[in-house]
Amino acid sequence: MNSTFLGIIYFVAFSHALMLAVALWLRTEKGKPGKLLSIVLAVLAYKLFEGGASYSGLYKYIPHALDLMPAMVMVLGPIFYGYVRAVTGHKPFQLKDWLLHLAPWIGIWLVLNSAYVFRSGELKIAMWDSITAAQGSYRQLPTEIVLRLLAIKAHLTTYLWLSWRNLSAFANSAKTLRSDNSSDIIKQLQFLSLSFILLELVWVSLFIGQQYFDIGTLSQVSQIWLLLIGILVLAMGFSGLQRPDMIFTLEERLLISTEQALPQAQAKDETDKVKYIHSSLPESTSDSIAKLIEQHIEQQQLYLNDKLTLTDLAKALDIKSHTVSQVINQRMQTNFYKLINSFRVEHAVQLLEDSNISWPIERIALESGFSNRVTFNKAFKEQMNCTASEFKKRHKAAS
Repeated sequence: MNSTFLGIIYFVAFSHALMLAVALWLRTEKGKPGKLLSIVLAVLAYKLFEGGASYSGLYKYIPHALDLMPAMVMVLGPIFYGYVRAVTGHKPFQLKDWLLHLAPWIGIWLVLNSAYVFRSGELKIAMWDSITAAQGSYRQLPTEIVLRLLAIKAHLTTYLWLSWRNLSAFANSAKTLRSDNSSDIIKQLQFLSLSFILLELVWVSLFIGQQYFDIGTLSQVSQIWLLLIGILVLAMGFSGLQRPDMIFTLEERLLISTEQALPQAQAKDETDKVKYIHSSLPESTSDSIAKLIEQHIEQQQLYLNDKLTLTDLAKALDIKSHTVSQVINQRMQTNFYKLINSFRVEHAVQLLEDSNISWPIERIALESGFSNRVTFNKAFKEQMNCTASEFKKRHKAAS
């Protein structure tokens, strides 16, 4: 592929990544995990900038702006993992935690890379010239460097796997706790983590193939990796911007942990304490709580709050969260997400049937408690077997 064309692609990807990083940083409140994701995007944006500069020849004019973060993927892993931990209800990393997780990169940078970072501009230009000249040709690296690169990739993959595991605990349970699109975002982040892991495996496969089986070149390995990184950056930024303030509370995390432990606890005949927590409520009590839940949601119009959570509802009812969850799941035969959305759809139907209201569908969705039209359309069609637009046309034709 033409070097100039590649440079343009990388610069376009860099500009988008940088804009996403800045937008996410500005939209995220202080102390929220979205700030960490914006740092991840900024680091990846810098890598794309390096790619653009190296392929376009810009490195000759700004040599000191490049190669400032050798082994930068060792920074990405811990920061992304810190973001995921904060989102999924863990205690955020403190300074000592960050120093511990970033220690390998700091050590490598100080011992092996600092001398390269602070070289003269002439030496840096000469280095990039040699790399550019070697593009398209076979180049075998010393075994020591090969092992170091593979270890760096293993370091990143470990953090990505830890992130994926944390997200997996919430992917299928978020709808029992939230009435917004938190579940969809968690699944997007889970998919991104898995995609990043697969990308690293692709890099390792291409790299080993090039080094030991003379398949392709180092330049091609780098090109493929950077192009896929550009795609991942856009997807990651989109997911983060949807809910930059999304954090699951410790109480929600404990609820999920308890629910997921139930089948195991019953199968293994765990302690009486665990059995007691999950013991079935008397049928009469379940019926009473179910009616109370429906009445309170409807009378107080709690469903109009697009960020309503199970714990919010439990506090409003003055009933323990796990009891409310048990009644909704077992007695009402649904989950919290579907329950709240059923009230929202009913409210939307009333607005659509009101001849005095001529709002667009977007506003109908927002006025009914949905945070966006996509979620609204999905819930409306699932409950009414048609889209809101189709329902509106039918009602207008019938009246």
